[in-house]
Parts: sequence; structure tokens; C-alpha cells
Amino acid sequence: MEKIIFKKIENEDIFVAEYKNFIRNNEIGFSKEGISVIYGPNGTGKTSLVKVLSSEKGTKLKYRYRGKEFTEGSHFFVINDQNNRNIIQGETKDFLLGDDIKKEFELQEYIESEYNRLCTESISILKSNYSISSKSSKSIDCFSELVGIQNIIKDLMNSRSKGSKTSIETYISELENHPKITISDYDQDKLEYIISDLSQKNPLTREIEMIDTSKLANNPHIKEVEENTEAIKILSRFDYKDQCIVCDTNGINYEDLLNKKSKNKEEIIKTLDEKTKKIVEKIISNISEKDPFRIKDIMLGAIETGDLRNVLLLKKTIQKYKDIFATKAINELVQLYKSSDIKIKNEEYQKMINQKPDITEEDFLYIEQIISNNMSKKLQIIRDDKKNIKIVLEDKDFLGLNREELPLSSGEQNFLSLTFEFLKAKNSDKPIVILDDPISSFDSIYKNKIAYAIVKILQNKKRIILTHNVDLLRLLDGQFKKCFSLFLFNNTENEENGFIALKSDERDMLINLAELLKTFREKIYEHIQDVELFLISLIPFMRGYSTIINDKVIKENITQLMHGYKSETVDIAECYVNLFGNKNNVIPNKYEINVDDILKKTVDGKEIVNKEKYPLLNRTLVHSFTYLYLRLLIEKKLVSKYNIDTESKNGAKQLGQIISKAFPENSKNKDDMKNRVFLTTKKTLLNEFNHFEGNMSIFQPAIDITNYMLEKEKTEILDFVNML
Repeated sequence: MEKIIFKKIENEDIFVAEYKNFIRNNEIGFSKEGISVIYGPNGTGKTSLVKVLSSEKGTKLKYRYRGKEFTEGSHFFVINDQNNRNIIQGETKDFLLGDDIKKEFELQEYIESEYNRLCTESISILKSNYSISSKSSKSIDCFSELVGIQNIIKDLMNSRSKGSKTSIETYISELENHPKITISDYDQDKLEYIISDLSQKNPLTREIEMIDTSKLANNPHIKEVEENTEAIKILSRFDYKDQCIVCDTNGINYEDLLNKKSKNKEEIIKTLDEKTKKIVEKIISNISEKDPFRIKDIMLGAIETGDLRNVLLLKKTIQKYKDIFATKAINELVQLYKSSDIKIKNEEYQKMINQKPDITEEDFLYIEQIISNNMSKKLQIIRDDKKNIKIVLEDKDFLGLNREELPLSSGEQNFLSLTFEFLKAKNSDKPIVILDDPISSFDSIYKNKIAYAIVKILQNKKRIILTHNVDLLRLLDGQFKKCFSLFLFNNTENEENGFIALKSDERDMLINLAELLKTFREKIYEHIQDVELFLISLIPFMRGYSTIINDKVIKENITQLMHGYKSETVDIAECYVNLFGNKNNVIPNKYEINVDDILKKTVDGKEIVNKEKYPLLNRTLVHSFTYLYLRLLIEKKLVSKYNIDTESKNGAKQLGQIISKAFPENSKNKDDMKNRVFLTTKKTLLNEFNHFEGNMSIFQPAIDITNYMLEKEKTEILDFVNML
């Protein structure tokens, strides 16, 4: 049997000392079907245990599983609190199984991730190596001969989209079909100049390319513009001197010289047409000292001599290097693309999405039939316009939406939320699923479907179910006989604590009335330790059973021992034998008792049936006796002290009526209110814990209150009686 061995469970001071160094009742073993049920009454700390298994802040955990020790809940997929789960978290891929489906989603995720990587690295190449900084960079015009590539580069350099507007298919198609182009020898300085110039707001090379050589003005004094410009700079800078800084001539007039040079420059520029004037001003003011194309010399020489052949050659050279610029950039992008397997993966993915999704039949049944058929709206698995697999509700997305946005009732919302957590758990990589009270908020139909899901849909996972609902145990057993190991969870000072394994016989008795009756008819006799207490403790159960089988005589007789104000004597041995038999004559021929006889008895320190063989049944019988004893005591005391009528037609017959007569609800006496509230809130006095009529769950009282709480309540009630 596979099991988890716990060594530490801590959550502030919620768990008693044993859990800090957990060495007894510290194992949870799984059944052959992989299910363990941890049954614990309210208040024992089931929710706190779930928090520990979830490794929430402030908790400590140590356990051993499959030969290794762990200090955090890495193995556990926790499902709890379905009522307060506002949205169904996750994506479609989190809820579907199947090798092909898993592979499809993995491919989709890989391709998207790989494309994002390629975009990021492409942007880095274009920025670092080619100074392309944005979608409006002038250098992008160099790619105009290849519109597809140019559009990709524009999208990449768009600070908002960063390549996201380009489909992966377009990206692959453009770069796949663009062969690597060999570049002939070139001057690196010229290429760097082109890259730098094209990164400017108004590139000089673009101005040169736009020159109309047929209209370029001729002026033999053009170089004087540059000379005058440089002279003006010097004169302006040193206007405070009267000595020439070049030839050391004394007595010069810087102001006159400045005016003269400025006038000369203006006169020459006036002779130029606007286009030539603009070029000259740009060349003279902006050309760098590093001018591998000799732009300044060529342009000024052409204007001076009127010989434009070098200008035409310059324009061709500039275009050549712009082509080299574009080719080198594209080659790098293609090389980056070729180094990736995105094309192969995308072809594989496209092939898969053009086929019918290979979702397991079980997934289809679960989603489209089990879940969908139990709601008013249709749930489907489809492919959307992009051929991605999606789960939709009424043809609309619902994953990630607030519950109030879903066209479902509250019950349907809870059902959808919980079952989709099952799907997610089924598809997770965690081997153990923790389910905290999974059926607590559902009606009988939904409960049965959820039990089916736990047994069947999560069958490849180990499951630990925490509950205080016996119905869930019966439903699980109904889906698959003996499919779970059962443990009673206790967390009370000075008691046996931990996960107390329940033997198979008692598990069967707990969930199956037929097995319980078989025990009373055949198995129990050799294990009875105190026959009298055994018979008395079964008084409430015998009354319930006689009611079900319509034995009116036994029911009436037993009723005389169910109310403290009764005085009749009843042979309960005869009642038991008539209901269940008397194998080996263990039950005496006669055992006549009345209420007063019962009130003289005690179960303190007593063993009713063999605790080794039937630990839960023994505990149950002790509790049952205690409930009966306290109920009889309270009724007898109140009827006697307050002279309450229990005989007439309108007399008080039930405990609740007797309490109301003793402490009237319309009384203005504060003590009456206090006493009434005290009695009506005690578990041991509530009718449903004593009659067993309707569900015959004899074990429910014992597993819904700890020994400590029972003893505490018993002491309080006895003190109350003595006070009266």
C-alpha cells in the first residue's frame, strides 16, 4: 500500500503537541484505487490541515513520500472552498488531457515563445548593428524593394507592437523565401557612414540622391563660401583681439573683417538656386571630418567647375552602400531565423490543428455530458477561428470571468467551478489531489456526479478527501465498492490524535446499513464485553430500526425508555432478540429496565464491545449511551421541578417542548432565556442524535463530536442539573 508518512504538521497553535513531532497515527495509506478519506468533525482542524498541505505562510510541514522527505506541499494539488472561488482560473490547456492535446498546446506555447525570442533578438540586431531605432527611421526606406521584409521590420521597430502584428506564418514565409545574398568587397568606413547618416533625422545622403544634376548651378567662387564661413567662425570667436591670430599682424579690425567676409559669403550664395544653396549650406555646416565618400570635395568641385560626372558617380556609390546596408541587415535576420526550428515546429503544429482534436473519449464525456448535461447551458470543446482548442459555454468564453457574468445558477456555478478544478488537477503534474469537503454545497444529483468524478476522472491521481459527511462515503462506495481507505482525524488534547485508520469491517458498517445489521445479527456476539450497557446504548437505534420495519410493538416499548418522564419497565433483551436474533445465546433471556435504572448506570471507564476489534463501534455505543442518559436526565429533572404536563393531549411530549415549558420564550426573566439557550444548543440533547429515524446512521454522533467535547458537554449538563 502506497502511503504518506507525516513527521510534522504545524499551523500556529491549532494542532496539539503530537503533530509537532508526529510519530503515532501519522500515516495516510491509499487504497488500491488510490483514495484515502479523512473523516473529522467540525472544529478538528481539517481546513487548517489543508492550509498546511498548501504550504501557506506561517505553516510547517514535513513528510515522507515514495522514499524521499519533503518540507513543503509540492506533491499536493489542493481543491477547496468552491463556494468562494470567484472565477475559474486557467486556460483551456489546463483542463484537457491526451498526448496529442498536450503536444499541441506545448507546440503552440513553444512557437509563441520562440517567435517572441526571434523578435526580441531581431530588434536588438537592427538597433545595435544598423542604428534603426523606430518604425519611422529613414533607413527603413532601404528595404523598399522588398515590401514584405520592410513591413516586418516596421512592425518590429514599432515600440508598441514589437513584431506582434506580423503573423508567424508571414514571418516564416518572408524569411524562408529570402536567400542569403553574397556581398562583394566593400569599404567598411563607407558602410558605417551610411548607417550613421541614415540614423539622422535629415540624412545628407538622401539630399544628395535627390539632386537634379540638370539644374545644379555653376559658380567658380563656391569654395569661398566655405572659406568665408570658417573665417566668420574665427573672427566671431576672437573679436576682442586687434592682432591676427594666424599671421600676428597688428592693428586689424575684427569687426570690419567680419562684415566683409559675411558680405562676400552672402553675395556668392545669392547666385545659387535654392536647391544648390540648401546642399551647400548642409555640406558646409554638417559634413563630418570623416567623409569616406568625399562628399564635400565632390559637391563643391562640381559646383565650381560645372563638371557633374563625380556627382553622378557619388549618387551611384551611395545607392550601392544603401543596398549593402539592406542586404547585410536582411542576411542577419535570415541567419537568425535559419538558426531556429520555428518553421519545423509550426508545420507540425499546423498539421495538428487541421485535424480533429484528439481529446480522449473520457474528456469529451466529462465535459460535454457529465458537466454540460447537468447545467442549463451547453458546454463544448471547439476550435476557434484561429483553430485553437477552446472550451466554451454557450459558444462564449467563460474561463477567467467573474461568476456573476456566467449565465448559470449559483448551484451550477459551484458545480462548474469544482468540476473544472478536477479537470485541472487531472492534467497537473502533481500526483496527489487534496479535496476539502467537495460535496458540502450540492444536492443529491450533483453529489453523485461529483463522487463519480472523484473515483473515475481523477483515477490516475492519488486522492485525499477531507470530509465530515457520511453521505460522501456512501456515494464513493456506490461508485466503486471499497474504493477508499478511511481514517478518523482527531486533534484534541489528552486524546488519541492523528489519522486513526478504520478497519474494513467498521468502514463497511459505517457506510452500509446492511453491513451494520449483519454485524448485530451475526458478528457482534463474541465481542460484547458488557451486555447490559450494550443493550441500553442501542435503545435509540432499536427504536429507529423498529420504526423502519414497522414493528409497532417494539417501537412502543422502546419509546418508554426514550423519555425521562416515563416510568414503564421494558424488556430490552427481548426487543433486541426479536430485531436481530441471539446467536450463541449471548443476549440474556430477559433484561427489564426503566428510566431510573438507566440513570443509575455509567459508562465511565467501561468497554462495551471489544475495542481492538470494534474501536469505532465501542466509541459510538459509549456516546449513544451518554446522549440517552443526559437526555433522560434533563427531561426527568425539568418535568419534576417545573411540574410540566406530559400526559394530556396538549402536554409537552418532546424535549424541546419540555424546555420551552420550563423556560418560556415569552418570559422576561433573563435566567429563563439563558437556561433555554444553554439546553437547546447542546449536541447531546438534540433529537436527531438519539432517534436515528430516517437515516439510521448510528455512527454519526460518535464521529461528529470528540471524546473531549462530549465529556465537556456532559460535565456542563450535570453541573446545570445540580444547579437546578
